[in-house]
Amino acid sequence: MTPEISTYERLLEAEARERRHPFWGRIHRQLDEIEATAPTTSAEVLRLLGSYSSDSGFFHGGMDRELLGSLAIAGWEVTEYNAAYYWTAQHPATGESLEYIEGDVYNRTDR
Repeated sequence: MTPEISTYERLLEAEARERRHPFWGRIHRQLDEIEATAPTTSAEVLRLLGSYSSDSGFFHGGMDRELLGSLAIAGWEVTEYNAAYYWTAQHPATGESLEYIEGDVYNRTDR
């Protein structure tokens, strides 16, 4: 007789498979690093997303974890939320600001 596995165990297995996937695994690692290092500037966030620019970058979302959630864990606050695909966030200590529009991430810090 095969033991039954719970829905929760199935979800854990699915996440483990996703983390090993060449594409999705990289995105999980980006979000893990944002949460672990808690960047305080927009340029740091963009660098962690793999951008070569301190002004803009791209986040390949589309899974259960999203950039906004990881930024919130890292201490950033939502300043405007229009939809899951269009929001802004700011770091309360530095005043640095990011805007997210359908995967594009922009440094919106007043310079």
